[in-house]
Amino acid sequence: MRTLPLFLLCAGTTFASPLQKHTLVERLRDPMSLTVAPDGDVYVVEREGRLLRIRPNTGGVFEIGNLPVSALRAIEPKSNSAVEDGLQGIAIDPGFATNRRIYLYYSHPEKLVDRLSRFTIKNGKLDLKSEMVLIDVPSERHDRICHHGGSVQFGPDGLLYLSIGDNTNPFESDGFAPIDNRENRIPWDAQRSAGNTNDLRGKILRIKPTAKGYEIPKGNLFPKGMAGTRPEIYVMGCRNPFRISIDSKNSTLYWGEVGPDAAKDTDKGPAGHDEVNQAKAAGNFGWPFLVANNKPYPIVDFTNGKPGKMTDPAAPENPGIRNTGLKILPPAQSAFIWYPYDESKEFPSVGKGGRNAMAGPVFYHNPKRKYNILPKEEDHTLLTYDWVRAKIWKAKLGEGERLEKLEVLDDFTKHPMDLEMAADGSLWLLDYGTEWWFNKNGSVLRVLPESANQAPQIAIESVPDKNLIFTVKSVSDPEKDPVRITWWLTTGTSERMLGTGNTVKVPAGLGSEVRAVAADGKSPPAVARISLVKEKIDPELTLKLADNPGSVGFGESIGFKITSEAVPEAKPDVPQVAVRTRYIPATGHDAGGPTFSSDITNLVTANQCFACHQVDASSVGPQYLNVALKYRDQPDALEQLKAKLKNGGSGNWGEVPMPPQIALKDEDADKILRAILGLSEGISEAKGTVDGKITLAPKPEHTDPGGAWEFSATAPGFTTAKFRIPAK
Repeated sequence: MRTLPLFLLCAGTTFASPLQKHTLVERLRDPMSLTVAPDGDVYVVEREGRLLRIRPNTGGVFEIGNLPVSALRAIEPKSNSAVEDGLQGIAIDPGFATNRRIYLYYSHPEKLVDRLSRFTIKNGKLDLKSEMVLIDVPSERHDRICHHGGSVQFGPDGLLYLSIGDNTNPFESDGFAPIDNRENRIPWDAQRSAGNTNDLRGKILRIKPTAKGYEIPKGNLFPKGMAGTRPEIYVMGCRNPFRISIDSKNSTLYWGEVGPDAAKDTDKGPAGHDEVNQAKAAGNFGWPFLVANNKPYPIVDFTNGKPGKMTDPAAPENPGIRNTGLKILPPAQSAFIWYPYDESKEFPSVGKGGRNAMAGPVFYHNPKRKYNILPKEEDHTLLTYDWVRAKIWKAKLGEGERLEKLEVLDDFTKHPMDLEMAADGSLWLLDYGTEWWFNKNGSVLRVLPESANQAPQIAIESVPDKNLIFTVKSVSDPEKDPVRITWWLTTGTSERMLGTGNTVKVPAGLGSEVRAVAADGKSPPAVARISLVKEKIDPELTLKLADNPGSVGFGESIGFKITSEAVPEAKPDVPQVAVRTRYIPATGHDAGGPTFSSDITNLVTANQCFACHQVDASSVGPQYLNVALKYRDQPDALEQLKAKLKNGGSGNWGEVPMPPQIALKDEDADKILRAILGLSEGISEAKGTVDGKITLAPKPEHTDPGGAWEFSATAPGFTTAKFRIPAK
């Protein structure tokens, strides 16, 4: 995978690659999903509740709603509750052009449910009073429970599909099936959800919306009225069906299934696999009893860890004590495409490394359309992509929609989050940003075929000593076509055109953003924008590695340079610059930094240690990670830290003293300190230089293939640069 420096791209920027990628909008905050309206406008939802409308022809971005939701917030970033809650998905009604109806799937701010509701947009804004609740899905939010799914989409027949995750904690089953039948282990049991025919979680639902609610269409997995089942279920046996796509001609359903984390086969089950699935009819896709091409799990006894009866794909059984549905489940269906962390024997083009599968649209060649992403001979091709590997593949479909060929189409930049096809044949790509949570650099990109006419390039600036007068700094067109420049002003949830030409005067106090739109009449316009609202925006660091390596290995020494390419005149304070590398084992659940196990977290919480310390965030006392890095090479580190806990101390990390922890039991102190020292495993750090080398950490014991290295650069007053490279 190509490694790209992470910096905020100017509007209109393109990337050299097989596909043209034009950045239209930046600085989105954890964008989750997008949809395209009949008039070409793009609607985006963000995790913490914002609903945005984007006008591609003018570059306008308008916040048209802010839905109250349950979500992890920056004020409590390490909470074990509601870790993946928020505003998840959006779909536009087939009659949106006249009825202005949209469908949102979100985590209710007060009730323990994820909710699918229909809203109306009135006078350009989301009308919260218009909400009609369609479906409430019970959702537990404690104990690091994950997996919401949350993809919403209409098929060509007007039926609405909703993907829902298994609402389960995956962290205490060794990366295998979470089927814990012990009492008081609700969060760790997917038999109650994905494997339960009487529960909506771990499913893809299919309904027909009506004026007053919804109806059950023919052909779902269970008929209406069948005991122990829910008639809304179209597909069951899903772990985290994160992005779905429906063939526009035949309604075949595709989705990416984010799989479990086991790196290799053991007696507890097969190695974890991500999946791209295909459903031409209703069916059971196996989880938590099977994975990939129907690789079965044994029913593990969690009281002693011993595997029991192996699952039969032809007649899987659900023995869960919390199962309220059928015991004998429908036959399991094989995945369409499946791949582990390591190299895939069946599908070598997917490569190796972290994984988070998603399904994009099905491409059909149309000579009457302005754009065709692929040539005519690749008519009827499914586009799939991966959030972690940041690639897009083309899966050529043959007779009977069987897979004929799977090839890499292109690389993306950060974390591709959603992909939709516009009426003109171009693609809209939603990029989540660089972080796991709390991004401020999400973006929307327009993707065109390589052969398409290149868009103009434009930059604007304010005129010195002239209040509210703006001018074009530079403008060009790759094909030397004439360019027309139009100026726009954002005014609330709308906009007004200010004029044309190279310079414009903005009326005082009327708007929040001025934009110049450069159009050549042949390609999508380029947009340059300047905010009229005073806000501090930290420039982003650019971290580049010597020789631009495609993969790196334990113990290697890597050269680096740090700049601020987006704002060259901004210079970081060199003594405070820090470069860090972190090895990330093959996992689909990296939390963006080192973490404690749930047992240690509970122990630290019970002893009130988090009142003064955090794992890798600033607080009254030092970060636990910094403690680990400082003491890890000292042979008596454990004894030193025990003494500090017992006697207290001050002066090593600042002026605030640490009182003696006299209430902490010796055995608990030992567990906590060993966990703290273990945080530094796989991490290296270099400080005080913008042009130097960093040596990667030595290889930990029992390291499985498929991991990655995260490189980051930080400096006060700058946004962190961060990217990942596959491990050798």
